[in-house]
Amino acid sequence: MKAKFATSCVSCGDKIQPGKEISKNKDEKWVHKHCAEDSEGLP
Repeated sequence: MKAKFATSCVSCGDKIQPGKEISKNKDEKWVHKHCAEDSEGLP
């Protein structure tokens, strides 16, 4: 999914710009797509 609004990634703290790929993490929070993928292997 692409971001519609500017926000911050709760995983890495960097900004998420409109149009960037985002995904929900295990806590159902919006993060960069690559941040959600990185956290999938963690307990």
